[in-house]
Order: sequence, then C-alpha cells, then structure tokens
Amino acid sequence: MRLQDVHVIGMSVVRVAMGTLFTALSLAAADDEACLSCHASVQAALTNDSSHPAMAMGCGTCHTDHAQPPSGKGSPHYLAAEPSVLCAKCHAAVATKEFVHEPVKKDCTLCHNPHLGLKEGLRAESNALCLECHSDASRSKFETDSPVKLFGGQVTIPPHYFQNLHLLALRNDRGHPVSNHPVLRREDADWPAVTCMACHKPHGSDKSASLLVHESEDTYSLCQRCHQ
Repeated sequence: MRLQDVHVIGMSVVRVAMGTLFTALSLAAADDEACLSCHASVQAALTNDSSHPAMAMGCGTCHTDHAQPPSGKGSPHYLAAEPSVLCAKCHAAVATKEFVHEPVKKDCTLCHNPHLGLKEGLRAESNALCLECHSDASRSKFETDSPVKLFGGQVTIPPHYFQNLHLLALRNDRGHPVSNHPVLRREDADWPAVTCMACHKPHGSDKSASLLVHESEDTYSLCQRCHQ
C-alpha cells in the first residue's frame, strides 16, 4: 500500500471519529437542554460560570433517563451508579488512600454540591463543614431513629448512617486536640491561622487513621509546624 493511500485512509478514519464525537456531543447538548428546562438551579450554575467541570461532559455522564429506574439500591436522582462510584471515575486518588474519610466512602455529595465548582459547591464554609457532624451538639440528631437533615436541609441521610463519630466538645472555638487549644483563629504576627484543615485532610490519609495532614503516624511533627 502506498504512503499516500495510508494517509488518505487515516484521514478518513479521523473524519469519521470526529463526526461521531460531534454527533454525540450534539445529542448530549440536546439532552441537556431538556434537563435544564426543569432543573433551574443547575442552569443557574452554568449561567454563573460556577459549575463543576464534569457538567461539560453532559448530564448523561452521571444520570440516567427519567424513564429508566435509578441504578443500584437507593441511588437517588436517577444516578447511573452510587455517588461515590461516579465521583471516583474522575477523582480516583481521593478514594485510594489507606484511611478514607467516611463521607468519601458513602457519598461525596454529603459535603459537595455535585453541580457546582469546588469552592462554590461546599455545603458550608470553613469549620462549619466539619462540625456539622463532628460537634457534640450533633449528638442528638445522630442518635435518633429518624432521617437526619444536614446543612440546613441541603442533605438528608438515613438514621444511624454514621457510626462511632468522633464528637468534639468545643467552647468558643477551643478544645481540640487538648483543652483550650483553638480550632479556629486568624493568622497574626505570632501564630498561623488555625482551622480543621490545618491539621486534617478532608478525604483520606496514607499513614494516619486521624487523617492528619502531615501523613505521619505520630503527632509530634504536626505540632511542631506551629510550636517551634
């Protein structure tokens, strides 16, 4: 076969592949228009340019047609798979740590609005996100036999969804990991800023079940970051 023939055949294959891709994207766009005509909040995210990048792949990437039953037990919102499975398709590194935060195992959308960007999509800001579950003030709602509403009703989870939660008895933003230690403070000339994220990873860790940021089994080096 002549080189020119190979080139012509190759270009033909590329044209067919590109044509198929454009056709698929066109169909996805058409399907998305039908979805967005009812889901105004999702349309608003796209209009405000604050949407999750996965939205560019089309609604059908994560959702099935409403005419079809949801996939898997208890998968809401016509999801094509369980939320954690869908998220792991793009965010595989998050779920492959040795110690994985329980919400990551169960459902990433507990903490993240899946249609919004990383910053805009957090259910709450700063420590409020963590303390929604880890404050001792939450004890009663997790011990009930009724469904539990989180983040002002943004999320509803079944009763006893989380077991053995580590609850913090904080007073005036102090009390963890030892009494009177701040868990929330601004940076100043003497000390760095302190938040939950200053010491903990939100998704997982390879060394510590406490999800410590320094990826070490001991806490001494972590404390030294502030206490020289």
